[in-house]
Amino acid sequence: MTKIIESVEERLAMFETLLSQNVCVYVIVMCGFMGVVGRMIMGGCFRRLIKETETMGRTRKRALREIRKRYEDISLLDVEVRDTAAFVDKYIDRLKIGLISVNAWNAFIKNLGVIAAGTGIFAAVYQYHVVGDGGETVKLLMSALAADMALLLAYNQWNPSLYMKTLRDSVMNYLGNNLSNRFCREDRRQMAAAAKVPEEVEGDAATVRAACSSEIPVDKKRTESGPRTDTGRAARARSEGADYDKLLDKMMQKILADG
Repeated sequence: MTKIIESVEERLAMFETLLSQNVCVYVIVMCGFMGVVGRMIMGGCFRRLIKETETMGRTRKRALREIRKRYEDISLLDVEVRDTAAFVDKYIDRLKIGLISVNAWNAFIKNLGVIAAGTGIFAAVYQYHVVGDGGETVKLLMSALAADMALLLAYNQWNPSLYMKTLRDSVMNYLGNNLSNRFCREDRRQMAAAAKVPEEVEGDAATVRAACSSEIPVDKKRTESGPRTDTGRAARARSEGADYDKLLDKMMQKILADG
């Protein structure tokens, strides 16, 4: 029992030493400072991402390039993205600032405010009830209040929820209005080209038929000296077959050349 009392007394003495050196005040101030700087960094990163969405087709931001590439891959597979908002939310929620996700970064800054407030309240209660110093109690409470006010102002100035909503809307606008329209234009051009090929083939066939009908020689022997002989008929058939084969070869070469 004596050892327990001595241990408690040592800890109280250590805490009293910390209070006398204003360590708790330094902790509160550092929490407030780190929280404000963290909000500034987060706001700057989001502003750059939102600006890059205006030129998302050639952006160098890894997160935006991943969203664009994934959407392009799905569209090339002829799979329609029915809910663009859900598609974008999946990637926005996984954004990172450096190696830390945005959600973890935001939670850490909120916890700094809790730490500052908790340290100030606990130190003020101890200072008032144990030490009995009312001036130090007020100083600790005011320090905690000032740190939390600074964090609240920083949150209002660089609101992460507002930044994420703006970024989400900008990405959805690019995917739904710019990129999807580009794919629609490409599909229409491909359909027009596919419809144009049969017309060209039909026109080439008509040209061949007309050429064949115009180049078949007239049998003068039939008009001048009566009916043709069997030998003349066979020779004419061979000649017509050879001419038709040549014209057919020309037609196929033209089709292959036109693609």
